[in-house]
Amino acid sequence: MESKENIAKHEAAEHAPEPSRSKPTPLFVSYAVQLVVRFALLCAAVYLFVTDREALSPSRTFGLPGGFNFIDLVSIALAADFLTKFFVRAPISSGSLKQYRMYHIPTAITFKGGREGLQAQFQYIADLGKRLAEEGRTALSETLAALAERGGSIVSFARRLLNNVDFLNVFSFDEKDLAVDKSLRAVLYRDRTREIVPVIVFWIALNVIGAVTLHHFGVLNERTAILWSLIYFVFDMICVVFWCPLQLFLMRNRCCTTCQIFNWDAIMVATPLVFVGGWFGWLLIAMALVILVRWELAAIRHPERFDERTNARLTCAQCEDKLCYLRKPLAAKVPRADLRELLAADEDRER
Repeated sequence: MESKENIAKHEAAEHAPEPSRSKPTPLFVSYAVQLVVRFALLCAAVYLFVTDREALSPSRTFGLPGGFNFIDLVSIALAADFLTKFFVRAPISSGSLKQYRMYHIPTAITFKGGREGLQAQFQYIADLGKRLAEEGRTALSETLAALAERGGSIVSFARRLLNNVDFLNVFSFDEKDLAVDKSLRAVLYRDRTREIVPVIVFWIALNVIGAVTLHHFGVLNERTAILWSLIYFVFDMICVVFWCPLQLFLMRNRCCTTCQIFNWDAIMVATPLVFVGGWFGWLLIAMALVILVRWELAAIRHPERFDERTNARLTCAQCEDKLCYLRKPLAAKVPRADLRELLAADEDRER
């Protein structure tokens, strides 16, 4: 029989309040709102597909000469989403922004001097932050004194303050600080290839089968292609907010932040538009291709930015996005091999 102490502990554990769930981040909320908007757009498209044959025909309705219509709204929605991929400070996930240098925080394995060098660099950053804060306080006091004397406007005050603080160079990591040699790049390339090749094969097969099926039934036209593209547009955000089959079954990466194909969403959404053509289709396809090429060039030139083992910003500890609010990351189920062990194994094979 259990002792009274153990029984009391069990009862206390049963009645203990469950830990409160953290609030969703503003970024997660914005993506959830986008999902609702995209779903509403798809519902409207389905309704028009059934009731108005002309409404989903870009060849007849796209452009302002015919008045603002649903196709114009769709083009604005798609183009606006695509355009966010071109700005380094866009309010989007780190999974998309990791292609840029300013979102790369080196780890011990990629920083010259190893752990000691990285610690020294962080100490330098901390000292720099203190110095900038002190300079900011000095600039603030001087500016306030000058305003009191001269009666300057609040605009000049703000301009003076901003000019005295260098926000962009606080994290002063540079390419010369990194030690990413050929062998490390080879390991990163190999791991990335294992993730993206199954997606490429699946995506080509899915769209070929879809196009052949629609053609067989005689419904492969611009109206169907618009609907097809909007379905992808909605499913793209479902993958971010709720559940991503590409992550779960093909890539097996931890979460959206570490996703190797995060910016492929543009070309995926634009894929059915090849059956639309015209200014509507080709402009959006061109934008999507530019996004894809920029992403892949960054991954080829700087694979260290795309892996959490070489970019500390992609780790759970550094994550501010918290897009895994509703779906948990696969970190426990998909452990990442240590890069040093992989490098050592490659060296042994070469011998």
